[in-house]
Amino acid sequence: MNIVRITGWLATTVLAVAVGLSSLVIANQSKNPAISIALGFGPQGSAKANLAVAAYSARVTRNPKAAVTAAERGMARDAYRNEPLSPTAVGIIAASMRRPAEARQREALLDLAGRLSRRNSLVAMQILEVASLNDDSRKFFTWLSRLITTNDERRTLYVGAMADATAREDSVEALVPVIGQTPPWEETYWLQVVRRPASLVNAARVRIGIAGKPWEQTAIKTTDRDLALKLAEIGEFDTARRLGVALGQSVAEGRAGGSLLINGNFSRLPQLPPLDWELTALGNLGASISPKEKTLAISAIGGARGIAARQLIRLPSGHYSFGWTQSSTAPFAPGALITRIQCAEPKSAPLTGTTIPLVAGKRVAQVQIPADDCMWRWISIQVAVADDSAGIDAILRNLSLVSAGGGAVQDSSRRP
Repeated sequence: MNIVRITGWLATTVLAVAVGLSSLVIANQSKNPAISIALGFGPQGSAKANLAVAAYSARVTRNPKAAVTAAERGMARDAYRNEPLSPTAVGIIAASMRRPAEARQREALLDLAGRLSRRNSLVAMQILEVASLNDDSRKFFTWLSRLITTNDERRTLYVGAMADATAREDSVEALVPVIGQTPPWEETYWLQVVRRPASLVNAARVRIGIAGKPWEQTAIKTTDRDLALKLAEIGEFDTARRLGVALGQSVAEGRAGGSLLINGNFSRLPQLPPLDWELTALGNLGASISPKEKTLAISAIGGARGIAARQLIRLPSGHYSFGWTQSSTAPFAPGALITRIQCAEPKSAPLTGTTIPLVAGKRVAQVQIPADDCMWRWISIQVAVADDSAGIDAILRNLSLVSAGGGAVQDSSRRP
């Protein structure tokens, strides 16, 4: 693990430490530990431990590198002598042990304190710090998940730290059992992790992991669709495909009918775009699927231009036949509705590709996919309506893409 990765991970931990300690300041202020000590009222052990934490926390919020003072350590030791099971006192004592020679003793002390309480933020933050230094991802994510569960006020921040840490190479194995238990903050985690490009691939691996045994969470959620779309945006097409297979995205139904397209007969609503149809819904252009009628309806007003529907498929070079049936309420110009097949990979030129005018009737067009070293392509239904046109309202049925020989291209990468 190089120093840059260590620094990045610890930066997240330090931020969480500062915020966590800020919450401790607020909590301890309400207990008035200093007044309790001055009056000699109440359990002095708890009061001294709380006062030590309050003083230390106040300084850490201003300077994350602040050290425990001798006075604070002394109060913590007094508190420990009165209440040996006080995790707050143990937490301050452990925080004061910063010399390399004390590392093992501090780690053992924190382990004991963690057994006393899983709700003490000071102890939990130090355990996270030690876990990061020891490159112990399983302990890091386990304790971070406990912080998320026990601290509602800081839940969003802690979940954000977990989403950032998902980018670590060794995060997947540690995160699968944490997320697989469907904690109450799971949805927040997925909402945050899809916003972090560096974490997307590992997030997909985590999602694939909890889709398998013993978790078997295969129901497709909105966040799964967001994840698949984000993976496509960054060019992680194979990862998106593996995610789709894990979530039950049908890759065999197309071959049964000879077509490489998923849901080309529009018999159901899209499940996991862009591996299934990604539909547009704008004020001037929209597309919708009606499973009952098995149709794709496309509506556009005059001047509308853009993609109405598209799908990402793995398509090697070769000869293909593209079939469709199109009908409309009124005739429109041949170029107003087309299918475009173009390379989806970042290296490709955006204006290249094969264009097929979707003229009315039941039709088949021969398509030549060039040998361009591109394996992933967008098949999109595009609209380009003239400004002075009344618009179009078209119905598409039975879209198919098969090899020119009549059978589907055998692409083993699409098999589960």
